[in-house]
Amino acid sequence: MPPARDHKCIGEGDTGANTGGMGVYAPTAACPSDMVDRIVQEIIQPAIDGLRAMGIAYVGVLYAGIMLTAQGPKLIEFNCRFGDPEAQALLPLLQSELKSVLLACVNGTLSELEIRWSAKTSCAVVAAAPGYPSHPILGGVISGLESVAKSDNVQMFHAGTEKAGNEIRVNGGRVMCVTGLGEDLSSARQSAYAAIKHVNFEGQQIRRDIGWRELARTTGGYANSGVDIDEGNRAVDLMKKKVEATHTSDVLGGLGSFGGALSVRSLMTMDDPVLVASTDGVGTKVMLATDLGRFDTIGHDIVNHCVNDVLVQRARPLFFLDYVASSSISAEMVASIVGGMADACAANKCVLLGGETAEMPGVYSPGHFDVAGTLVGVVDRARLLPSKTIEPGDLMVGLLASGLHTNGYSLVRRIFAGLPLDVAPQGWTCTLGDALLASHRSYLNVLDLALKGDVIKGLAHITGGGFEENIPRVLPPGCSAKVDLGSWPMIPIFELIRDVSGLPDRELYRTFNMGIGMVIIVKPSDLEELRSQIEEPIWVIGEVTSGNREVDLA
Repeated sequence: MPPARDHKCIGEGDTGANTGGMGVYAPTAACPSDMVDRIVQEIIQPAIDGLRAMGIAYVGVLYAGIMLTAQGPKLIEFNCRFGDPEAQALLPLLQSELKSVLLACVNGTLSELEIRWSAKTSCAVVAAAPGYPSHPILGGVISGLESVAKSDNVQMFHAGTEKAGNEIRVNGGRVMCVTGLGEDLSSARQSAYAAIKHVNFEGQQIRRDIGWRELARTTGGYANSGVDIDEGNRAVDLMKKKVEATHTSDVLGGLGSFGGALSVRSLMTMDDPVLVASTDGVGTKVMLATDLGRFDTIGHDIVNHCVNDVLVQRARPLFFLDYVASSSISAEMVASIVGGMADACAANKCVLLGGETAEMPGVYSPGHFDVAGTLVGVVDRARLLPSKTIEPGDLMVGLLASGLHTNGYSLVRRIFAGLPLDVAPQGWTCTLGDALLASHRSYLNVLDLALKGDVIKGLAHITGGGFEENIPRVLPPGCSAKVDLGSWPMIPIFELIRDVSGLPDRELYRTFNMGIGMVIIVKPSDLEELRSQIEEPIWVIGEVTSGNREVDLA
């Protein structure tokens, strides 16, 4: 017969009192064919030879309990009965007719019979009475047996049960056993546990870990669990040049250090340097990148988003830390993402100081990934924005967005679910996928000159929540904002979203940036000076009004 492995202890993790068996699976890799041959040669055959020498004709099951030790197999006991739960795991694997096997034993013709065993695996799980093994409590009503009987790939064996009227009651220590079959232990185990969960009686004891040691033995190395260390190292090699290109003489630790180290001696020129930090992600835009197989823009997205978040307080970026997590590491994909981050850091005069690449099979669906990042910037305390001088009558000036930036993708992916991403809509010069994947814009360089002056009172980065959620974040008490819709040119992607979605304006403007990525607040008398400091068109999109930090979309 195939070797079967029992679980004698009452408790999970093989703890607690010894029992007759709480579960078993067969076959077991702990006893491979060469070990079976050794057991037969050293234990089984000598027993048969001894019976023959004594003139004893034994007809039945010679069942050996074996302990495997460092010194080889050791016999614990022989049983002259087919013990449970081993029989309940082995007999479902028997493909030959059991009656024919038993008759051959009785008639002495067993050697003439070919006994066939399934190549599948079985896993038997016992439900035991409360108080077992020392003092089983009997009489409990058992329910759920009908559901077990309807389960696929399982057999149910009654042991300590009795029928009392229309009820099945507990009448023994080991009450019943459910055996699952599968192509391997994992699937057999899954079938058994899916079925036995329907069995219910008060105080029942069911071990949830039958086969756990076998599963641990078959995991193999780290790569077999879905984590490829070598591929991770290859990703580092591919991204190394771009990352190190962002480093300055202030970087004290190279790529691969436990923690990034940066000298801040340059901050000594400030009277009261303040660190401003931002941590963010890019949301479900990563799913779009996966669909299109393009990953470098995602790196730009996360860096630029964080740059803008500290920029609204007039902070200049110092360093960026990245986090990339995926179901499995593709060196090229990770290098493309981090390479995009490095390019964006270089463009924003920011050091990519370090990061983490995590491979997490089972957490992420195959092929999927996520990114996050933390950026730290610095500003002299006296220069912090927003200014406390913002007041009704100040103007709100908009800078155009490059697209959706990093917000609204859960909705927009549903809106365009029926349109292929490689289609270029009427009048467009790019595909839908290109427009949706356009990188989140950084406003650092375009605002560089203006931020060195004093005309800017406040900045609002239009991200998740649109105008309604982001403009109030920079308004002082007693101020609201009025946005004049239509006062700036609508870029094509938002025209298409509005046309095909049928969503009301309020929903659109509280979900998307609708073409304005950054809002600047200035005094009316400083508008022309602001225009002279920004080398691109700007639009007056509204004004600050009296109120309670609300936004009126007019």
